[in-house]
Amino acid sequence: MKRHISLLLAALFIGNTLACVATSNANAAEPSSQEAQSAAAQLGHLYDTNYAAKNADAMAQLYAEDGMLVSPAGKIIKGRAALKEYYEKRFGSGAKEHHIHVIDASAQGDGGFSVAEFSVQVPKGDGTFRQESGHIMAVYVKEGDGWHFRAVEPSVPAKD
Repeated sequence: MKRHISLLLAALFIGNTLACVATSNANAAEPSSQEAQSAAAQLGHLYDTNYAAKNADAMAQLYAEDGMLVSPAGKIIKGRAALKEYYEKRFGSGAKEHHIHVIDASAQGDGGFSVAEFSVQVPKGDGTFRQESGHIMAVYVKEGDGWHFRAVEPSVPAKD
């Protein structure tokens, strides 16, 4: 039940973010679907590359200044400073081998959204690793300095 409420809140959060993206810069030329697909693939590639390099600052820079991540544990991390701190802790825990595969992306307003598959190796308490995988819903925006994540929400299957 708790996970269903979390998913409902995430859907509302993403929907609200999409509405903001769609109305946030009416004078800007809307990106094409092809540009949105390319941006989603590029952001996914940069995410994986920066994750492999354990570069928390570069990870935070992938997000808009007010960008948000809903962590796999459900905590909302907002803003680049908080995102940098989150990724520093994530890397410090030993998480590694993050991979994103974009399934679909669409343009919306001055940005877009995508659905992707992901996997990552996360440490268990005994020094071994387990693979965590699922889907990512991402909302992104095209700003003066390029494309950035506005919101990222992973969907991880419930543990048995």
